[in-house]
Amino acid sequence: MLSICNLSRRFNQQQVLDGVSLQVDPTEILGLVGPNGAGKSTLLRCVIGLVRPDQGTIQVGAVDALTHSLEARSLIGYGPSETALYHRMRAGELLEFALSFHESADLDEGRALLQRFEVPVRRRVRHLSHGMKRKILLAQALASGAGLLLLDEPMEALDPEARRMVERLLRARARDGAAVLFSSHDLASTERLCDRIAFLHQGAIIREGRAAELQSAASSVLRLTLREPVSVGSLPTHKGWVWQGERTSWTLRHEDAIEVTLGRLQHLPIAGINDGSESLEDLFAALCPGGGS
Repeated sequence: MLSICNLSRRFNQQQVLDGVSLQVDPTEILGLVGPNGAGKSTLLRCVIGLVRPDQGTIQVGAVDALTHSLEARSLIGYGPSETALYHRMRAGELLEFALSFHESADLDEGRALLQRFEVPVRRRVRHLSHGMKRKILLAQALASGAGLLLLDEPMEALDPEARRMVERLLRARARDGAAVLFSSHDLASTERLCDRIAFLHQGAIIREGRAAELQSAASSVLRLTLREPVSVGSLPTHKGWVWQGERTSWTLRHEDAIEVTLGRLQHLPIAGINDGSESLEDLFAALCPGGGS
């Protein structure tokens, strides 16, 4: 449903996107994670036609999104990160206005979603909270009937119950055949929800794969306590190994089978060793050091 190939974009002297390639198939949910400034929103805006890339291709279904932007946009249910909406409109009016651009939209479904989200449909948008505005954006994207859902920070400003509801709705849309691409700082939701996850850092995809595979990679960590202090230069090295720590306390990130790694550590004065199971957040911190979430 969505194919992005070698996409690049520079703003002034900053390379915001650098050769990004991604594909999202029908029934699939792909989560795009990365620190602030990684290029996530710019990538989504290129797909929707709000930003023109310097090079690369974007295909939405059978449509070239760069040469037929309006046609491609009609196939996308888009939920932007910004909630700068038409503040004089009532919530129900804004929903109807947004869905009028999609021939496949279901206004009744959109109204039902606002009701489930407990959005007061007759209240003017300027009087709504940030979270309520986010729910309007989600409702119009979900009710658009589009085959591709493109959501920028969809969980931002939502309470835990609303986040779980959105997760259930997105899974249902994927089961019905939609392709879903969303960016998020909510790594817990991303871990629960996504079939695949792509890490974007400094404008490039640095790791991408199925959620279970990434979780497996994130768990390849050993925590060692040594009987006597050693320097990092005295520790054994191997391809893919990363040591962190000091003196008698060290953490080793590795890519080998646990038995192979333990064999290479035999000469160290080990007092204790633990297999450290990590989360997606730990993997994010390792791949994007200093980037925050």
